[in-house]
Amino acid sequence: MSKWKKLLFVIWIILNFMMILGISLYETGYTLEGYLPAHGEKALRYSPIIYTFPKDKPELMLYTFERSGGVTYYVLWKGENSGKPIIDQLYKYIRLLFYGSAEDIEPITVYPKNRTITFETYDHKRIWATFGVLTCSYGNIVIDNCVENRTHVRIYTATWNHAFSLLPQKSTIKVNLAMKPMSPSEYIRYAIFRRMNESIKDAVYRALIMATTLTILINLIGYYILFRQGIAEKIKSKIR
Repeated sequence: MSKWKKLLFVIWIILNFMMILGISLYETGYTLEGYLPAHGEKALRYSPIIYTFPKDKPELMLYTFERSGGVTYYVLWKGENSGKPIIDQLYKYIRLLFYGSAEDIEPITVYPKNRTITFETYDHKRIWATFGVLTCSYGNIVIDNCVENRTHVRIYTATWNHAFSLLPQKSTIKVNLAMKPMSPSEYIRYAIFRRMNESIKDAVYRALIMATTLTILINLIGYYILFRQGIAEKIKSKIR
């Protein structure tokens, strides 16, 4: 086999693997829709406005699209700071062990079609609220001046471990966060698989094993059909 054929074969195997890995990640909930221009504009249009404590500012906001039509925004902090160094350091190691990353990443999902927003608040309870031009509401609670420019909901950090609230919180300030679509590597790095109550290691290993197994099977079957059965030679003879 010539060097060029070997190189093409290696490229083909890599492309096979990446394609199957992408499908495996898609099955866990990840999509590349955020990289499409129209979807990127939609994500920017409905991005929440974050208010947080001055000494605990997040670093970045990542976004990805859900199959149900929602846009999930992941607000990223370096970590969680309770003010007790020993506890914080211990918790950091625990997060590294179970999630693969010490960073704290908190999701907020917006459903533009029915103007609904959801996130976790105190005691990990989930809030589902609707938002209008200026107000937000959930249950019997109505919050005025909750929306800016008709589509950007104001979200406040309420606790040291970054529980959110629609109610204005004392001492919080508005932060301007850089935004970008979440890449596959970030999806893995920040343990987004934990949304499914599955550990990051189990989910990644499963996706990698599936991609590797299918890549080998597809290429072995393809080799058998094309070369062992003589189909490749028949195609060549017809071309000649």
